[in-house]
Amino acid sequence: MKPENEDIKRFHLIRRFFCFQVFLLIFLPSYPQRQFDADSVIRKGENPPAPEIRKIRLSVPATNNSGASRLIAPVINGEHRTMIFLDTLKIKASRTLVTRKLYDFIIIDRDPETTKEISGSSEEKYTESSGLKIRNIEIKRLNVFGSNINTPDFFNPNKTEKLLNKTHFNTNELIIKKNLLFRSGDTISPLTLSENERYLRELPYIDDARILVVPVSDSLADVIVVTKDIYSLGATANLAGVGKGNVSVFERNIFGMGHEFGIDVPWDVDSTNSPGFGVNYKVNNLGRTFTDLGLFFHDGLGRKTYGIDIGRRLISSATKYAGNITLRKTITSEDLDSLPEPQPVKYNLQDYWLLRSFLLDRESVTRLIIGVRYTNNNVFQHPYIHPDSYHHLQQYRLFLGSVSYSVQRFYKASLIYGYGRTEDIPHGLLFNITAGREFNEFKNRFYTGASVSLGESVNKIGYLYSSAAFGTFVNHKKTEQGILSFRANFISNLLYPGRYRIRNFINAEYTRGFDRYYDESLTFTQDDGFSGFRNDSIGNTQRLAFNFETVLFSPVNFYGFRFALFGFADAGFLFGTNQFVARGEFVSAVGLGLRVRNDNLVLNTFQIRLGFFPNVPPYSITTPLMVSGEQMLRPYNFEPGQPSIIRFR
Repeated sequence: MKPENEDIKRFHLIRRFFCFQVFLLIFLPSYPQRQFDADSVIRKGENPPAPEIRKIRLSVPATNNSGASRLIAPVINGEHRTMIFLDTLKIKASRTLVTRKLYDFIIIDRDPETTKEISGSSEEKYTESSGLKIRNIEIKRLNVFGSNINTPDFFNPNKTEKLLNKTHFNTNELIIKKNLLFRSGDTISPLTLSENERYLRELPYIDDARILVVPVSDSLADVIVVTKDIYSLGATANLAGVGKGNVSVFERNIFGMGHEFGIDVPWDVDSTNSPGFGVNYKVNNLGRTFTDLGLFFHDGLGRKTYGIDIGRRLISSATKYAGNITLRKTITSEDLDSLPEPQPVKYNLQDYWLLRSFLLDRESVTRLIIGVRYTNNNVFQHPYIHPDSYHHLQQYRLFLGSVSYSVQRFYKASLIYGYGRTEDIPHGLLFNITAGREFNEFKNRFYTGASVSLGESVNKIGYLYSSAAFGTFVNHKKTEQGILSFRANFISNLLYPGRYRIRNFINAEYTRGFDRYYDESLTFTQDDGFSGFRNDSIGNTQRLAFNFETVLFSPVNFYGFRFALFGFADAGFLFGTNQFVARGEFVSAVGLGLRVRNDNLVLNTFQIRLGFFPNVPPYSITTPLMVSGEQMLRPYNFEPGQPSIIRFR
């Protein structure tokens, strides 16, 4: 090697080392110096870090009760100086595209909602303000892009985000006030505030929400409601081949008024009346009654249905009544195995149910809930069917009644099913007994069923949910369409390998059907983890399935898009009523995948999944590589809902 080449190489090495030292000197103070403990999916007794109230500059006007006006002054401490430094650094880095992306890639925002441990109770942060009288209520609405729910006064969108914000109508302040469970002059109830905060997060057009209490005297307090919208305009496309698919366009918050509107266009070149057309419209919270109204119409691919849906659910522990009315007319064709070609089916569905809730203990949120339901499946045209087949095509009237005992509280968490937004994880128990009578065109019979579910934290391990259910019809002392099921779900604590976050999920499920109709059978479904597997020739009356998944949450934030790598292992058995598990069909799968989600958008989670099926039954179809849009899962809760028959699926 020539000497000049050695000098040039040495010069490049020195220059890189010097640049690295300068880069490290600039960004080293930005890294958090505090070590985070392992997340406890349910560590009790600790309050979650509240949003930086000191960063909200609230000017409170003077009243006769409070004297002079008050201004909440920021408290400057070491942690706050770090926050100020990071905010300043982010503003400077946002001036150019290169420095902005460099900041987003290297610096992890100190977001308490994505790094905190899960608290033991969602209302603990309001305990100190319990009993104070609400003087004023202030609504603070944040833009979709460039804002952070935990630092409401920090707003620094780039050019693209500014443009997107201009194309979105923020939720009207009157709409947010309409969805509050309290008013000025009320006494602060920690339970009411925590339930209202959770209810706001459940609205389809709200990404996240905070309710803050600011004491202004020994007896008065102001309440600040901070909401961050979601970009409510979206579209989805599902393609099942060149000549088959569906495209949907929807708006979840028309002009910021909380109304929803959507259009569906399905097509199938092998079907009649293609392409189809569907439209639906929904109004949330009519006249502050918390009653929702929905209208829908769909026509295409040999199926036409339209109707109305109006109802109200148990939105809080103080809600006494809930109910729903569904009216639907459907004209379609059913392709039964016993028919040479599909024949038309016409029916009207009427479904009415009502719940009455009695709050037994406010401290533990214990309720006794009584419900009644009437369903009229008025099928006035259908092909010939056997009395022990195709229950959904039979004409019947079903009367059901239920009694439920519910205990439900909530933990706050993140990075479980979401990618950084606040998640509410229920814990408690639910015991339900349901009974009724069906008047069928072929026979009359009774129904009885019971279920129990439990959910609680396991210290230093994670969160465990389990449930058991049993239900059956009884006809002349013989059981029909019976089901017995058990389910267990485990969510581990968060692990902190460097700047990443890891969480493990374990699911187990066992379902047994007895005296089922001959067209009913259990299969391997996507809910059990078997995406990419299909075999219409196998099915049985018992299923045992296990699913293990490890998710690695990345700190990278690219224009609001978050990334998570996951690995999975699935195993399932299908076997007959009197068969041993090993004598049935066995399917297993292992693989890796990537999920991409933007919590600012209403779009589904984008998923790429690569799976390997080491052993499959004959005539199975497997798709190793799958690209799909997945809906975000929600944890099981302990709300009884309407009286219903336990589903066999």
